[in-house]
Amino acid sequence: MFLEGINTILSDMQEIGDVHLATEGKQVLRLLNQFEIDLIISDISMPKMDGIELLTELKKKHSSVKIIMLSMLDNHRTVHKVIQKGADGFVPKFTSKEELQKAVRTVLNDEQYFSEIIKQRYLESVFERKKYKNIELSPREKEVLNLLGDELTSKEISEKLFISVNTVETHRKNILLKTGSKTTTGAVKYAIESGLFDL
Repeated sequence: MFLEGINTILSDMQEIGDVHLATEGKQVLRLLNQFEIDLIISDISMPKMDGIELLTELKKKHSSVKIIMLSMLDNHRTVHKVIQKGADGFVPKFTSKEELQKAVRTVLNDEQYFSEIIKQRYLESVFERKKYKNIELSPREKEVLNLLGDELTSKEISEKLFISVNTVETHRKNILLKTGSKTTTGAVKYAIESGLFDL
């Protein structure tokens, strides 16, 4: 129903040609191989490949295709991630027909379009990140931290990364030291709030 609604809005625009509908990210990639597509309007929450994964893939392999993100997820961390990954536009799902059409026209004119609430959320994310000191984690420390965030034990991490348990523990201690955290949970929370997991 939501897809049909978007389809109707786009059909009212004289400058829009063919519209193709997809229910998940991998379908979008298949359509890109079949048709000449100028613009994609994508939700963030989708099965198999979500909107952020799709955005990342597009910017790597189909950089000329414009993409507007359309989602109920307008919290500042999500907004920051989407903008940093190169979205050409972002409007919330509760936007008006007129604003969505304006966003489409703006992006097709090689400009970016972000709703006012999206701009506000992005500023919030920037101010939040300024609260945290800049810390540098090694690529391996980031891997370990991500796996700790997935609640893997040191033994499970060692098996996954093909390193010893002692090495995992050393990385964990360095992560705690660098983030100023007392526990693994605190380090994971720090990483989420400071944007380390977005890197």
